[in-house]
Amino acid sequence: MKRPVFLSIFLILFTLYGFSYSEKLPIKWGRIAKSEFEIKSFRGDTSVDAIILCDFGDISITNRTFYTRHVRIKILNSKGLKYATIEIPYQVRNKHDDILALKAQTYNLEDGEIVKYKLKSREYSDVKVDDKWRKKVIKLPNVSPGSIIEYYYTIASLDFIRLDDWYFQSEIPTLWSEIRFDVPDPFIYLVTYQKGKLLSAEEENEFSKKLEWLYNTKRLKRRIELAKKDHVLYESADNNYKVYVINNMKKKIIMRNLSGVESADGFISVKDYYPKLKFHLFESSGRLPWIYRPLIFTTLEDYEIRSKWDLWHTYRQTGYIHYQLDTWVEMNDKMLESDLFGMQLLKHFNYLPIFDSILKGKNSPREKMIAIYDFVSQTMNWNGQYSVYVYKGLTEPFDKKTGTSSEINMLMIYLLKRAGLDADPVLLRTSDLGMPETVYPVHNQFNHVIAMVSIEGQIYLLDAIDPAKPYNILPEKDLFTKGWIVNKNNYGWLNLKENMK
Repeated sequence: MKRPVFLSIFLILFTLYGFSYSEKLPIKWGRIAKSEFEIKSFRGDTSVDAIILCDFGDISITNRTFYTRHVRIKILNSKGLKYATIEIPYQVRNKHDDILALKAQTYNLEDGEIVKYKLKSREYSDVKVDDKWRKKVIKLPNVSPGSIIEYYYTIASLDFIRLDDWYFQSEIPTLWSEIRFDVPDPFIYLVTYQKGKLLSAEEENEFSKKLEWLYNTKRLKRRIELAKKDHVLYESADNNYKVYVINNMKKKIIMRNLSGVESADGFISVKDYYPKLKFHLFESSGRLPWIYRPLIFTTLEDYEIRSKWDLWHTYRQTGYIHYQLDTWVEMNDKMLESDLFGMQLLKHFNYLPIFDSILKGKNSPREKMIAIYDFVSQTMNWNGQYSVYVYKGLTEPFDKKTGTSSEINMLMIYLLKRAGLDADPVLLRTSDLGMPETVYPVHNQFNHVIAMVSIEGQIYLLDAIDPAKPYNILPEKDLFTKGWIVNKNNYGWLNLKENMK
């Protein structure tokens, strides 16, 4: 496996400053110079398959979050042809995302002249991923080694609480990566620059104090104090982690000449190593205009299962509105009190008819635990969807003998508790998505839930979605990550290591 090489020591430009919309863009659609065709390698390395010439993004927040991206790639050899197939994921439930613009084209140098091949809109594929996600698949035409491709899109999204991360690095070299973002006055965002490593325990403790100050200080005072520090709330000693508090500002960050990193030891997701920006909404308050009502919708626990009509006609908040990022304690309590999560473990479920047969002859707590795991894993069929909330309750999935990861494992936790065992849910962000955010309490970053059982001081972790695995073997995606234990008193993070059973 390749070890990560974060950045070149040459030609790195890292800036944070304001800009105007009249400022020159780093890339323009259709403007190709012949000199771009002369690029044959990255710093003399002819083994690279392709090079990102420019990756430019813009995030603008109004009543929606508008993501605009323009990418240009030079294909260097036949292995690089795979980069001529582009996938753009977007959320479809409640019209969460609207694709406002999408275009792509190929450039070839033929007889000394640049020839352009446009991709027509009818040639885009639209592929269903699951009930929540779809993706546009673009296969650019007339691509061969030496071609230059570019694509451009704008998505209007209902993302407010947490925006898409911006990754400066990729598996292939990047000559120029730039992100611009515009945060209007109603919103205060925590914008985190993170390069590679996570914060140490001491650094997390130091940052937690800064975050506590932000929660407890009045808005005007903190604005004055932050202005004196260039809006930096926290900065690690090695400058690999920096948090800005952004409000009513336009900012941009640029990085140049980043090496490609395809894989990394110790993590399933190499993205954990890439330098990136993270965006978290900290606060939005005041008499927000009517057009900002979608912000309130996305903070609702049951937002994803309500129809768009229901949201607009049931929730008619007007006047003064206040949203603030939860603390970890608040997030934990909300999960316990949620009718779609913790309360499901207290509701009536007709488990008695099956309970005697499951536990017959099982006397010790460990025997009962294994029997319940075996019953659930062999009886329930996983539909392939990871989830956290139990939208349909426990009875319907059990009757149909199929369900999401949360429905299956929450059913198991319910039975474990009814058997008198000390069992709790553990929220996970599966390792293929990268490490979870452990500094900010962001509940919607999790996509999976497993069970934790404590028996005579021994901890057992169970995931019943794979009937081929015994109780003491976790699926691969449950490893190389961290889980949040949801418990009234003993909550907190749990490391899931490579050799954990």
